[in-house]
Amino acid sequence: MQETAILADAACDLPRDVMAQLKIHTIPFRIRAGEHFVADTRDEDALPTLYQQYLVGRQDHYAESIPLLERELEEHLLRNVVAHCDRAILFTIASSRSKLYAHATGAVIGTVARSVRLRKEAGRTGLFDLTVVDTGAIGPGQALIVREAARMAAAGASPQAVREAVETRLRDAAHMFLVPDELLYMYTRARQKGEGSITLGRYVMGSAFNIRPVVRMHRGHTDAIARARGSEEGARRVLQHAEQCIRGGDLMVPAISVCYAGPLDAVRAMPAFQSLERTARAQGVALMLAPMSLTVALNVGARAFGLSYLSESQPPFE
Repeated sequence: MQETAILADAACDLPRDVMAQLKIHTIPFRIRAGEHFVADTRDEDALPTLYQQYLVGRQDHYAESIPLLERELEEHLLRNVVAHCDRAILFTIASSRSKLYAHATGAVIGTVARSVRLRKEAGRTGLFDLTVVDTGAIGPGQALIVREAARMAAAGASPQAVREAVETRLRDAAHMFLVPDELLYMYTRARQKGEGSITLGRYVMGSAFNIRPVVRMHRGHTDAIARARGSEEGARRVLQHAEQCIRGGDLMVPAISVCYAGPLDAVRAMPAFQSLERTARAQGVALMLAPMSLTVALNVGARAFGLSYLSESQPPFE
């Protein structure tokens, strides 16, 4: 039985095979659409249908992602985790973006206290240990942090050492780039959340001239750092930037994470992605491609493109 369980919420855009290899378990979100609820469990097979149902062609923003409450997290952990390991590390989406981190930290005491009987019945002794870590990132950025942390844990690092690595090294190194396709959708969502990444002026200009922003998220700040003629051109520039980071030796960890709120074959067909793939392979850099989680996609719209890497510096974007 696995002694330390690695948990990540459904907003973590790691490919399914990587999650299986590192034995990462998913903590679901709830998606509320009117009076209906559906679980976001990061089921890659179900995501295309969920995109069509909740994203494509929708501008009413009627669906939203909701984190599990404290008691619900306790119940999930008691049913699925505490009897199978002695400790668990839960890596959450940025606390500035979701209340999941607050709910998870609030669920620690209840989970530990209520786990005693279940653990005894499973033949385990001692108290269950639950560590909750705020990755400070979303989507592909969260994926890279969780991947590196899971690798550390698998190599024998203690939960405290893993948490310290995330909080003092990995979190501040996460650079995420996002290119929306449905500008009205992202503008409305950003306005609802009080963000200025897409202003009314940028929306009007972008709609009139097919201009899409390249948005960078780093250390809790979100800024539009460039403009592109269409979302495909924006994705191309981000991919070329990532390739330059590889060639320039700017990566802290030899891995790049890419996600897309649509068919992944559309990304694989991009010449810039194919070029990045060749360079990554030649330089020993892992290039991960995954469908964007519904939780993240609900905030940025259908066919949004995301990419992240870890770097101690801030490589210039051209």
